[in-house]
Amino acid sequence: MNTRKIYTAIVMTMVTCFIILSSESLQAVDSMNFQNVKFEEVDSGMPYNVSEVPVADKDSLKNIRIAIVAAHGFEEIEGTYPIRHMLKRGATVDVITPDWIKDRVMAVQFLKPSIWIPVDKQISQAKPEDYDAIIIPGGAWNPIIMRTDGAILDFIRKAFGMNKLIASVCHGPQVLINAGIVNGRNVTGVGDIRIDLKNAGGNVIEDRPVVLDRNLLTSRDPNDMAEFSKAIEEYLSKKSGFENLHNR
Repeated sequence: MNTRKIYTAIVMTMVTCFIILSSESLQAVDSMNFQNVKFEEVDSGMPYNVSEVPVADKDSLKNIRIAIVAAHGFEEIEGTYPIRHMLKRGATVDVITPDWIKDRVMAVQFLKPSIWIPVDKQISQAKPEDYDAIIIPGGAWNPIIMRTDGAILDFIRKAFGMNKLIASVCHGPQVLINAGIVNGRNVTGVGDIRIDLKNAGGNVIEDRPVVLDRNLLTSRDPNDMAEFSKAIEEYLSKKSGFENLHNR
């Protein structure tokens, strides 16, 4: 038998073994009894009971423009709470998403899809100079999507360089890490990303609901949404009289 025939015989034997093993593996998988996940079985996490802050001045954010930048999978309360808070005080709020997300963006409660929110603009249509503040919620999937989106990161970097307020909560500061704006700043975030913030050069503050370092404002988790939203309002209302472009 020549070399070519020997090689062919070896290859055919290997293919036969592969087919037999693959068949056995598939039978083993079938015997594991995989089941489809039912919607009602998905974990929606702990319920958050954060009361809304009473409105002291319905015009405290008049002429202020705010961008909520989010992708599918943002934690519902981390988007809806500040949206309601800012709108009730006279702000204009735009929901901005990556270009591939059209018309509506999906919120979650931990792992469970919860509501759709209408989208105002895709990121390629948004200009950082049009806004006074950028709010970045966290959530299960949202930061993973946004921290690898070059257009989102560029928008945040440009707004940061223009001294716009950049505010983020919970897992949202992961996006700030990829935008390169954490180094040398006092920051906070949810417990499991604090080591990431430290590795990115941030000075992590663990015992405060809100940490403000110049134009960078971060917060720990959904339980801090009232303090987070009040801090944004206070920052913008104080600036609005003398620094806000729309009031000049």
